[in-house]
Amino acid sequence: MKVFMGSFQSLNRIGRVGIFIDIAATVSGIIVFILWALWAIQYTFNETIPIIFIGFGLPVILGLVASFYGIIWLMYGVFVYSLPLSLYAAMTPSVLRFFLLVSLGYLASAILLTLDRKVRR
Repeated sequence: MKVFMGSFQSLNRIGRVGIFIDIAATVSGIIVFILWALWAIQYTFNETIPIIFIGFGLPVILGLVASFYGIIWLMYGVFVYSLPLSLYAAMTPSVLRFFLLVSLGYLASAILLTLDRKVRR
């Protein structure tokens, strides 16, 4: 936690907004993951839960790690990893289409943190 607070205090406003967007995207991703997992438990077999975890849960966990440690390349990686499934979820008529916003939140956060790093140099 000291690493997070020290790096957060060294950021400009742009970087702080980027971290806030990443944390908001991560919390939203957790909510979407829980909703999808609850739906899968009711209507499908339990074999789909690991697939849902790999598709929705893993990007959320990696996004959380990236936001706490400020790893910009990991944020770009999480965006690329989550984009295909978020595009698929955006085409479904359900609340899961909001996962596209989560994916775009990772991209916005990575761009803002990249800009912050360039401004501080």
